[in-house]
Amino acid sequence: MPDDSGKGSREAMLIRHGRQGCRRQRLCLHDSRHGDGGGNKRMGHRDRHDGTVKTLCSLDHRWPFLPRWFSKQTSCLPPLSGARIQPMGGQPLPSRGNLVAECSRVIRLRLANGEWRGVMPGERRLAELLQVGRDTVRLSLQQLERDRILGPAEAGSRRAILQEPEQEAPLRSRPLRIGMLSPRRLEQLSQPTLFEVDHLRQALAEKGGSLDLFAPGWYEQRDPTKRLAKLIEEEPCNAWILFRSSEQIQRWFAKSGVPCLIRGYPHPKVELPHLDVDWEATARHAAGRLWRLGHRRVGILVPNEGLQGVAAAVKGATELGEPDFSVIELSEDGTVDGVVRALSRALHLKNPPTAVLAIRPRQVAPSMPWLAPQEIRVPSGFSLISVAYEPFLDHLTPAVSGYRVDPEAVSKQVIRRIESLLAGQSNPGGNSWITPEIVKGASIATRD
Repeated sequence: MPDDSGKGSREAMLIRHGRQGCRRQRLCLHDSRHGDGGGNKRMGHRDRHDGTVKTLCSLDHRWPFLPRWFSKQTSCLPPLSGARIQPMGGQPLPSRGNLVAECSRVIRLRLANGEWRGVMPGERRLAELLQVGRDTVRLSLQQLERDRILGPAEAGSRRAILQEPEQEAPLRSRPLRIGMLSPRRLEQLSQPTLFEVDHLRQALAEKGGSLDLFAPGWYEQRDPTKRLAKLIEEEPCNAWILFRSSEQIQRWFAKSGVPCLIRGYPHPKVELPHLDVDWEATARHAAGRLWRLGHRRVGILVPNEGLQGVAAAVKGATELGEPDFSVIELSEDGTVDGVVRALSRALHLKNPPTAVLAIRPRQVAPSMPWLAPQEIRVPSGFSLISVAYEPFLDHLTPAVSGYRVDPEAVSKQVIRRIESLLAGQSNPGGNSWITPEIVKGASIATRD
C-alpha cells in the first residue's frame, strides 16, 4: 500500500470532482483558480504563523470538556480590553495603552460622522459596539473629556457631547467604516478568525477607517429581515462583511443592494461576492490522503449548523470517486457528548470506519481523549484528520494532520474585495476560494 507521508506536500494536488462536469480531475495548486488573486499563496507554502500561540479567548470557556492536563498546557490570555497579545507572526497586537488610544480614535470618528448627538451612549452599549471591555471604554471617555470633546460624567446621567459636527455628512464623505455581522461575539470566535479580525482592524485603521463587529441575538433566527433592516439603518457603514450568514441574511443583502462581502459560502442562487476556503476541494483532498493510506471506510463528523461550507465538505469527501471507498456521515449537535455519541455509534457498526474526518477542529479535541480509554490508539489503530485548523491543535499528541490558512493573507484578500466594492464594482473579481496549506501531522497512518 503506498505511503502518504510527504507525498501530499510533494504533489501539492487537490482532487476536484464534478465542479467542471468531469468524473475526476486533479488540479495542481499552482493553478490560478486556487490562488489568492496574487498568485503567491498555495498549499504546501510554509505558514509564517507556525508555532505555539496563546489563545485570545478562554479555552476553558470554549472547550470546557478538555481534560485538566490539556488546559494546564494551554496558555490563555486575559480579555482584549486589558492584555498585551502576542500573535503568531511575532508582531504585538494592541496593548492596554494603545487599545485605549484606538478606542478614542474610533469614538472621535463616529462623533465626526454625526452618529451620536447630544449625549453619548452608556458605557455598556459602547463596550458592545466597540467589542472591548467597559474599563477600556471608561478610560477612552476620560481621555475625550480631558480633550474637551465630552462633558464630565455625572451620577445618573450620560456624558454630554461638547463638540458636534455642524451637519451630518453623507456616508461616502465620512471616514471608512466597515461592519461585520457575526452569530458570535468577538471573544467566542475561533482563534484564526480573531487574528483575521485584528488584521482587518489594523489595515482599516491605516486607511483612517474602522471595523465594527455586530453579534445580534436575532442573527440566526428564521426571519431576521426586519431587525436586520433596522440595524443597517441605525448603524450606517460603507460596506458589510457577513460571517456565517444564513440564507435569509444573504438574500436580504442581495435584494437591498447594500455593499457586502460574504465571508463564507454563498447559499444557492445568491449572487453576492464571497470569500472562503474551498471546503469541497479540501475535504476531497483529505479523503484522498486516507484512501491512499488504505482506508476504505471513513466517517465524517458533520456539525448541525446548516452552513453551505459544511455541505460542501461533505460533498467533497463523499464524491471522491475512488474504488471501494465509502463515507459514513456522523451527525453531531455541537456538544462534546454529541461528538462522543457519533463516534461511539460509528465504532459499534458491523463494518466500522477505520478513520474519521473532522470538519471542525473542536470535534478533534474530545475525540482523541475519548478513543484512548477505548484502547484505540491514534494513528496505529485509528486515523483522524481535520479539514480546518486552530492553534490549540498544536498541543495535542500525536500532532493532528489537516489543513490551515494564514489569517493575515485572508484579511488582505478581504480588504482588496471591500475596496473594489466601494469603488463601485458589484463583483470584485479574483479567486473567491482560499487554498489552505497541508499540515502533515502524525494522526493518520497506513491501514494494515
